[in-house]
Amino acid sequence: MEMLYLFEKNRIDVGLLQTEELFKSRNYQFEPLSLDILKTASEIDDIPELHDRLIAATARYLGLPMITNDPVIKKSQFVNILE
Repeated sequence: MEMLYLFEKNRIDVGLLQTEELFKSRNYQFEPLSLDILKTASEIDDIPELHDRLIAATARYLGLPMITNDPVIKKSQFVNILE
């Protein structure tokens, strides 16, 4: 959903159909929201925007670093950011 929003706002060049192709690649993994991810999101108290918090919670739950330019997420104590 976040990718669709960013594409519609012309903030990224990857559209929904291109995203569907990415999900078919073995280099990408689709991770649906689960109760465990929602529990992880409830622990993150320094990212107020809900969608950003869910993305950060997914990365935290999976033990993966994030790539982001969002200054709020970059300051979070709950996620690791790749610089």
